[in-house]
Amino acid sequence: MLKIQKYSLVALMVGTVVSGSVFANEKTDAKFNDDVSYALTAYSMTQAKLMADQGEIKLNPEQVNQAVADVLNSKISEEKIGELTKTLERFEQRMMEREQAKVQEIAQKAQEEGDKYRADFAKKEGVKTTKSGLLYRVIEAGKGDAIKPTDIVKVNYTGKLPDGKVFDSSVERGQPAEFRLNQVVKGWTEGLQLVKKGGKIELVLPPELAYGEQGAGAAIPPNATLYFEVEVLDVNPKAK
Repeated sequence: MLKIQKYSLVALMVGTVVSGSVFANEKTDAKFNDDVSYALTAYSMTQAKLMADQGEIKLNPEQVNQAVADVLNSKISEEKIGELTKTLERFEQRMMEREQAKVQEIAQKAQEEGDKYRADFAKKEGVKTTKSGLLYRVIEAGKGDAIKPTDIVKVNYTGKLPDGKVFDSSVERGQPAEFRLNQVVKGWTEGLQLVKKGGKIELVLPPELAYGEQGAGAAIPPNATLYFEVEVLDVNPKAK
């Protein structure tokens, strides 16, 4: 959402009304004047078209030309700016409603895909489910002391969505991750305590043990179920 741009356009109109006469008195090179005239108009129209496209509005060339003429002829009064602001507020509300509907659709799809994926994964040999709903399969148990939530763990991992798309991988980056176990998502905190140093485990996190209704950036949608394959390289209970 380009929420700030609505006010930027209004501010541009106000600036034109207030300071247009000041700049009109300055002597400038004719070509430079023409270049700046084109650049400023092109810039503002690019922003306007971007916002219109996001709101699925087709700019009316006649109204665009009229707006440009009104600005150049100093016809944008404070009263007019008030009217324009109300129009832009209605436009922004419409964009927000469309965005919310789109997010809800994505979340619903992710929920349905995740439910099916977890049901299918639960049927695989060796898979167990904890009381919290975490699904896991131990590939290698590892050796040593049990991992505690306060331990610092060093791991290699690959994370995937139910469709198989990799959204994050320390393996692909070639650099293991290191963190305190109780400072990550709940599914990891619980799941990595099921193995020890040197252990490997598959984890399938329902949304409530991962990023929930919020998701995480563009990579992880709301209500996403996440699959991880994790190898515990080291455990350090003494690290600060």
